[in-house]
Amino acid sequence: MAYQALYRQWRPSTFAQMVGQENVVRTLKNQVETGRIAHAYLFCGSRGTGKTSTAKILSRAINCENPDHGDPCCSCESCQRLLKGESLDVQEIDAASNNGVDQVRDLRDTVQYPPQYGKYKVYIIDEVHMLTTAAFNALLKTLEEPPEYVVFILATTEPQKVPATILSRCQRFDFGRIPASQIAGRLREAADGAGANATDSALMLIARAAEGGMRDALSILDMCLGYARDVDETLVHNVLGTADRSFLFAFAKALGDMDVGAVLHLIDDLMRSGREPIVFSRDISQHLRTLLLSATCGDSLAGLLDLTEEDAAEYAAQAALFTRDRLMRILDLYMNVETAMRYSATPRLALETISVRACLQTDGADTPALLERISVLEKKIEGLEKMVQEGAVAPRKAASRAPAEKPAEKTVPAVQRVIDGSDMDVWKATMEFLKRSQPGKYAILAQGNFVGAENGCFRWEPNGASAGLVAMWSREDNRKAVADALTEAAGKPCSFEAIAPGKKVSAAEAETEQQFIEGLRETFGPQNVTVM
Repeated sequence: MAYQALYRQWRPSTFAQMVGQENVVRTLKNQVETGRIAHAYLFCGSRGTGKTSTAKILSRAINCENPDHGDPCCSCESCQRLLKGESLDVQEIDAASNNGVDQVRDLRDTVQYPPQYGKYKVYIIDEVHMLTTAAFNALLKTLEEPPEYVVFILATTEPQKVPATILSRCQRFDFGRIPASQIAGRLREAADGAGANATDSALMLIARAAEGGMRDALSILDMCLGYARDVDETLVHNVLGTADRSFLFAFAKALGDMDVGAVLHLIDDLMRSGREPIVFSRDISQHLRTLLLSATCGDSLAGLLDLTEEDAAEYAAQAALFTRDRLMRILDLYMNVETAMRYSATPRLALETISVRACLQTDGADTPALLERISVLEKKIEGLEKMVQEGAVAPRKAASRAPAEKPAEKTVPAVQRVIDGSDMDVWKATMEFLKRSQPGKYAILAQGNFVGAENGCFRWEPNGASAGLVAMWSREDNRKAVADALTEAAGKPCSFEAIAPGKKVSAAEAETEQQFIEGLRETFGPQNVTVM
């Protein structure tokens, strides 16, 4: 019998054998167990996450004669026929090659025939997003109201390309990427089943390289077993064409030390060993991402990336060579060069250029460059403070100097008390006081005239029509400053009021107006209020 690939050998035949997708599996099993079978399903997710396998298991489960808590028994006549591919009750259609309206019309015609053996006739349409617009429109009515014995299962990696009219007619299930630890567990079963010796670190390396896809992981393991029966990290790196962990740490250390010569020598070693620059840029980007996570997350890195405590400590030690701003800058450089190298005639030159730039200290005036230099200085200051606290460096004492004499405080002249004088004498004494103590206020008041006082209220008007000066002297702080000086000069409580030129008001009117203004100020506050 011809050799069968590992991902086909280890394709699950029951829900219990599924790895990951716990929520999807639980929901589908409950539907089978309770008989609440929908007429249309849509399975969405990235490659190798179990969409097609789940569709096949569901098609067997709803046709199984003796289901076991929602799982197919795999031993009844219906299950055996479906496992051997001998039943026409389940049809798999590749929408990538059957995407026209004519194929959908043929499907619509065959829907009218009931199943031969089981209870349901199942149509599994893979990569359904490849159907044309006309094909989707032809499928709409049949998908909405199929015969009671028909179930549609649509699978796609790009659900955003499926029309909303199709989405609304299906029960949607999203398949997430499978965690690396669960993939490594299934790889261990496959390696043991194949009689191979594989280290845990090699299997974890394969699981991470698969990026959440079980089929990719089994295919990589299959390639490794084609080389040798003993699978270790070195073999996996050779198969994938990636740099090993020690090389990535050495390269990152050279970046952290800003050692341009060491970086270029390491790139030369990389090229001599036959590695691809674009693959290495992806590897170093992942390594720098781990360093950034270590600098940011700290103790939670081990659980976040499925690392051992020793590996997490090693990453943390290397992350200390960089500031977070510099790590983000270098990571941006290598992520951008990965795209540039796809269209470059000399990928090595692009890798060397970007690596030299990553080693150089940024001297630009833009915000990222300034932030990076500030973070470097902050890190140096933190290191000095730590050394001082540990006693490695004694803090420098400032030279003793004689205390400087305090400057003599400027004395403010007192208001000259006016005894048995007129209101004009009080005003003149106040102006003389303001001239010495607050020359700014005096200069403005000198631009107007004292127009008399009544019941202790001294009134002043500016020269000419100047509403601005009247408004300024109507402010509480300005009025109070002049009123206090008038009170000191007169020896009795006095108030101050600025009036518009030509306006003559009595003391009673002035008091009433002032009370009105104070009421408005208490209600709306002292700031200006703009009414739109």
